[in-house]
Amino acid sequence: MPDAGGVDRREVLVQLIDDAPCGIVSTDPDGRIQYLNSTLRKWLGGSPEVELKRFPDFLTGAGQLFYETHMAPMMRLQGFIREISCALDRRDAEPLPVLLSGVVRRNEAGEPTRFDYTIFDASERHAYEEELRVARRNADELAAIIRSSPNAIVRVDAGGRIGSWNAGAERLTGQGLASVLNKPIQDVIRLDARSAWFDEAIRDYAGSGEVVFEAQSALGLDFEVTLTPINEYNPTQTSVNWSVVLRDITQRKRAERHLNVMVGEMKHRVNNTLAVVSGIARQSLPKEHTPRFIARLRALAQAHEALAQSGSSGAELRQVLEFSAQEAGGAERFAVHGPDIWLSPQQSASLSMAFHELVTNGLKYGALSVPEGRVDVTYEWEDAMTSQEADTARRLAITWVESGGPPVAQPTRQGFGTKMIGTVLAAELDAEVTFDYRSTGFRCEIVFAPLTPD
Repeated sequence: MPDAGGVDRREVLVQLIDDAPCGIVSTDPDGRIQYLNSTLRKWLGGSPEVELKRFPDFLTGAGQLFYETHMAPMMRLQGFIREISCALDRRDAEPLPVLLSGVVRRNEAGEPTRFDYTIFDASERHAYEEELRVARRNADELAAIIRSSPNAIVRVDAGGRIGSWNAGAERLTGQGLASVLNKPIQDVIRLDARSAWFDEAIRDYAGSGEVVFEAQSALGLDFEVTLTPINEYNPTQTSVNWSVVLRDITQRKRAERHLNVMVGEMKHRVNNTLAVVSGIARQSLPKEHTPRFIARLRALAQAHEALAQSGSSGAELRQVLEFSAQEAGGAERFAVHGPDIWLSPQQSASLSMAFHELVTNGLKYGALSVPEGRVDVTYEWEDAMTSQEADTARRLAITWVESGGPPVAQPTRQGFGTKMIGTVLAAELDAEVTFDYRSTGFRCEIVFAPLTPD
């Protein structure tokens, strides 16, 4: 019926219902569809056959079961249902999460004659709830890890006052959280007799992500302490909270101290042995051979010193060459170029002796015998590899080049140094050694396979 403005209210109402942003469906008390709007029809695929079915047929399996056992009985008993979460089973698409509400229409006798339902698309809400479930699950897993961690994990505010901690912290201090809540952590956990270790640590923080240091507690336990700012979005929070993790490294530090004592004792005994050998050599060898023999002992002692400093696990090639640079007269006469290469103990000792012989020969006959002479040592990984070499260890090429010295000539006989390098070193390192007596300067190349680089 048109109103005073000539608008047909019934037509407006029909259009509003049909184009509503939610699904609307009316069924008889048995669930047979009597009416559904265009929105719901589109959700269900637009087929005209939808009005020939029962409404629960368009719910997923779980929804159908819930309709028969809960929704329909509740509609009859209380006359309505509110925001039931279920899903529409669409023929050619993923199920559509929806929220379903309904109301019963009754006749004058109070008997139900029609069930009217409104159905709202809950896809975004469903996705948000799933994100919350995942976040909650991740938070629970993280909390379980923190609870069961053997490390002491403490949350403190910007002033270092304790907000929470795990069972590891309780075991460390012997105190429950309630007894230390809001107390300064540096008063509860004392390290290295420093009363302000937390304040000192956060002063050292420069935005690098964390502060890590080692310290000892008042009970003599060694810890690795890590301070990390807790990054969390909280508009009301104006200061940064911190995560403090204390990992017990007492056993490791005890082992390190014991190893240092053993290495020191070993170094002392080796030095004593070398001193005895040196004394015997001075008394037994002809005077003209004694200085060179003592120099070789000194080179071996330097290699041993490098190994001792590294815990006898090996040494850097550059470190071994630094000893040769000192013998040659310093960096201005001895240049080294190459990547970081780690040598085994045997390789370190053998190359130290070889470089000592090369320096000695250079000082006596080669470039180092004149002020303007110099030595350049380069080492690099070999690029070209044959198919047979591809399955073996990677090989390193060390090239010793002398320049600026007197003219070089092919020697008529092989001296001890070149013999030691060409035979003994080659055998010990499984190396290929070549000597090149160019007129412009002596060259030596040593190719071998060091330890596999990291």
